[in-house]
Amino acid sequence: MRFYILFLAAAPLFAQPLSPFEVQLLAGQNALAQSRYTEAETRLRAAIAAAAQPDPARSPLREAQAYSLLCDLDLLMNRAEEAITMAKTAADLAEPNTSPSDLTPHLSRLAGAYRAAGQTALAIPVLLRILAIDQTRASDDPKVSVDYDRLGSAYMELFQMDDARSAYRYALQTRISRLGPDHVDVATSWVNLGVLEERNANPKDARIDFETGLAVAEKSLGAENYGLTGILDRLGRLLSEQKLYSDAEPVFQRSLSIREKVLGVRHTDVAPALENLAMVYFFDTKYVEAEPLFQRALQIWQSTQNPLSPLVAQALDNLGSLYSAQKRYNDAEPFFIKALAIRETKDVESLSDLALLYQAVKDLKRADDYYQRAILIGEKGLGGDHPEVLDTMNEYAAMLREAGRLADAKKVEARAKELKDKLPPPAKPGGPEVEVKSTVVAPKK
Repeated sequence: MRFYILFLAAAPLFAQPLSPFEVQLLAGQNALAQSRYTEAETRLRAAIAAAAQPDPARSPLREAQAYSLLCDLDLLMNRAEEAITMAKTAADLAEPNTSPSDLTPHLSRLAGAYRAAGQTALAIPVLLRILAIDQTRASDDPKVSVDYDRLGSAYMELFQMDDARSAYRYALQTRISRLGPDHVDVATSWVNLGVLEERNANPKDARIDFETGLAVAEKSLGAENYGLTGILDRLGRLLSEQKLYSDAEPVFQRSLSIREKVLGVRHTDVAPALENLAMVYFFDTKYVEAEPLFQRALQIWQSTQNPLSPLVAQALDNLGSLYSAQKRYNDAEPFFIKALAIRETKDVESLSDLALLYQAVKDLKRADDYYQRAILIGEKGLGGDHPEVLDTMNEYAAMLREAGRLADAKKVEARAKELKDKLPPPAKPGGPEVEVKSTVVAPKK
């Protein structure tokens, strides 16, 4: 027994010491996990430098891991181009040394880096390759459904809506095949299709998809589950944007009721639901119903957020706009001023709101002052080439014409035209159009 104990005590003396590469890799991995990003980058780059020294005992997969971790770090730091380089290197190291199924995490990183860099067209063939690998397991493997979802999202970014629709429908088909029609994951596929149709300006089809997804989620989760609120909110916003306020109202009411029941009436996540419902009342000119909801939302934001939070400023603006719409300008003014105090150096919305308010009560001198401040702040804070600055200039020019100051109005209009000529044309919904050959692969039978 004594010999056995002595043997155990001596064993660590003969353990193989970690190589410099392994020391740096493990330290970098630990630092990244603890969000110590500067240290993580230093350690991981040191590991890659150490990998330049040949080591027969070192697996290429360990080197690939170092590059993968650096890719993750680059994405966290919004360095998408660098992330692409790291992801490519990791995939190249891993491919000849691992199975196709173990290669897919590296390919997923590469596709994600391409999309983060705005190079979604290059991500498509990578995503198709991942799909082909995962389909070798089984046509209805859970990973296959996720692969189709990623393809659908990528095609949507390129505004290739037919390809996106095919991918999302294949995702739906594989989920129904595996889980049955009433599973909550099937509801997710219906919602994805609804988002696509909404972005493709097909609100009727989007409504059908959202309502189908909602019905499936209700069967799976129950009628008062918190998981329903996301679908309800999407459906409510769609109906509101179509000015179907009487249809949107009960949808938002239901979302609010679920949140209040599950979270309590003062929870942070209740405030957006209050604002959604209040906005429906506001646009439907039901100002009496909207007011207490906006007030409650403001109280929640003020009690849960930093006093200088943009959420507080927006809630103040909402109330100011409500009172202004009712021509209660004395009530509106302090809310706009408080909102302005929070975010004057960040955007021009509150300044413009005050300018419009003073214009409405014919206090053109004060309106003039606030328009000029809004434009000045916009030019400095937003770079002078932001659509919000253009909108404010146009409103200011209209006020000057109303006041009979035609020469001043023409000067502002000239500045607005110069700015408009600099702005890029509005993008199509879903992102820039980049044609990619359609190669969506159907589920295997």
